[in-house]
Amino acid sequence: MQIIRKTKVKQVITESSKQQLKEHFERQKASQHKELEQLQFEKKKLIYNNKFDQHKVEEKFSKEELKRKQSIEWYEFQIEQLNQLPLGSEITEREVDEVVEVSVGDDWDQIVGPRKMVIKDGKIVQITGDAK
Repeated sequence: MQIIRKTKVKQVITESSKQQLKEHFERQKASQHKELEQLQFEKKKLIYNNKFDQHKVEEKFSKEELKRKQSIEWYEFQIEQLNQLPLGSEITEREVDEVVEVSVGDDWDQIVGPRKMVIKDGKIVQITGDAK
C-alpha cells in the first residue's frame, strides 16, 4: 500500500541561493507594485466615468489595494530577513508530498515521523527520516 506524507524541503543559504531568493522577492514585490498601480488607475477611471457609486468603488478597490500593500510589506520584510541570514543557514523552502510504500509490520512512528530534504545550490545534499 502507498500513502502520501509531507516532507519539508530546506535550503542551505549560499551566496548564489541568497542572490536568487533576493531576486525572486524583488520580482514579486515589483509585480505587486504594478498591480497596485493598475488598481489605482482602474479606480480613478471608474470614478471619473460616474457609472458606479463612488463610495462603493472606493470601498471595493481599497480592500484590493490593502492586500497588495500588505504583500509588498511582506516581501520587503523577507528581503530584510534574507540580508541578515549568515551563509550556511538553513531555511524552510517548502513542503512537498511524498509517496511512501507501507506494509504490515512497518514502524508507523518512523513512517510518519519528521522527514526533511536539504538542498544546496539546487542539489539534494541530505535526506533524513527515511521510512525504510
